[in-house]
Amino acid sequence: MYYGLLSVSALLFSFVFIFSDKYQEKYGSGNKATLIFTAGAHFAGLVALTIINRFRLETTVFTVIVAAVSAIDFILFNICSMRALGRTNLSKYSVFSMTGGMVLPFLAGILVFSEEVTAGKIICLLLMTAALVVSIKKSEIKGGVPYYIGVFFTNGLYGVINKYFTFAPYPKTSAANYSMLTETFTVILAVTLIFTLAKKDEKVRIGYIGIVCMGGYGIMCALGNYILLIALSVLAASLQYPFVTGGVLVISTVYGFFASKKPGKKEIISVVLALCGIAALMIW
Repeated sequence: MYYGLLSVSALLFSFVFIFSDKYQEKYGSGNKATLIFTAGAHFAGLVALTIINRFRLETTVFTVIVAAVSAIDFILFNICSMRALGRTNLSKYSVFSMTGGMVLPFLAGILVFSEEVTAGKIICLLLMTAALVVSIKKSEIKGGVPYYIGVFFTNGLYGVINKYFTFAPYPKTSAANYSMLTETFTVILAVTLIFTLAKKDEKVRIGYIGIVCMGGYGIMCALGNYILLIALSVLAASLQYPFVTGGVLVISTVYGFFASKKPGKKEIISVVLALCGIAALMIW
């Protein structure tokens, strides 16, 4: 059952990447465009989660604090994502995003939550590192790499935060309520930043394509994270995240061949290395 949920989550996150890529192509990666996307997408996610939770809202001090930290991480992730997508194809972006979303919770599971260290986990980590190194071009070191690294760490940090929320011994709400609070704080923070940091002369006119991208991204991202939180209470992080990572990498790479920015040899080799790492983890 839980691996079935993870398969659904992988599919949802693949579409999340596609929606953000389409939005970036249409509206660019400026601060205002990115913050509008963040506010709109997470509002859509909030609506979806509110319906799932039957309009019930619970809070605890611990949940509010963790949700606020998650919201800050979401803002940083979206900023780095839009800048990265403006410089590379979806295949390379998915490698950095999903390996970060796997490696950091993977390490946290071993170092903080006392999960078992195996040969498969060590091989997986080495191959994931190689996948990142192979994908980088010399011409990108000054331009795109800082944003790729930002995507890696912010997506990974969100997984670590979720892991901590799930296992911390403090009074907390359900996963749905935690997700709702995270979406609420993200919307509030994004709207605040639009009026305080975004350039006033930066004109962004959102049409129906933008609305579809924000709605699709927000709903699928919220549902994907909600499913991961449910599975996280049963499956080890060092098993859960590689499963989702592999699914997203395959789907994103296949989609990349039909997009305007097609994956090159380095990106394909990078994806293969990452998938080999996941295979090693599952075998050993």
